[in-house]
Amino acid sequence: MANLLLTEKCVRSCPYCFAKEYLKESKESLLSWENLIYIADLFEASNEKHLSLLGGEPTLHPDFIDFVMYLHQRNFKINVFTSGIMSDEKLKTAQKYLSNIPVENLSFVCNYNHPNSSTVNETKQINKFFKHFSKYISLSFNLYHEDFDFAFLVDAIQKYDLKC
Repeated sequence: MANLLLTEKCVRSCPYCFAKEYLKESKESLLSWENLIYIADLFEASNEKHLSLLGGEPTLHPDFIDFVMYLHQRNFKINVFTSGIMSDEKLKTAQKYLSNIPVENLSFVCNYNHPNSSTVNETKQINKFFKHFSKYISLSFNLYHEDFDFAFLVDAIQKYDLKC
């Protein structure tokens, strides 16, 4: 499965981020349509129909929704690795265009941090994302200290009926 880096921009500052220093120094770069089409052609020709979209935060790419729709129309199975944090406008647009894609063809792997380590606004945005896309979401998380408490993960899975 190919991993496509859509953008290096990120909305978070996670305490365990392995790319933090790189992201500080890097100029924002965005995957172009030309490169996306080239990569899709290459993988289609090699019979690979699974692609993962990554970042930073891939939903920050201005063409994120169009990229997903394009890849879906070409019958790719798409995994999006995300924080689940996006503007209300982008969430509304994503819901309008992406919620009709079958769950076997689209999934979101949401890197979910403990709500206490997020701002109130981030937590609200993530909860909205969970509410609108629950059938597509699998949670991921990072264990970065010894006394990690899993209760917040179980709560989110139960509250939003997320995939395990």
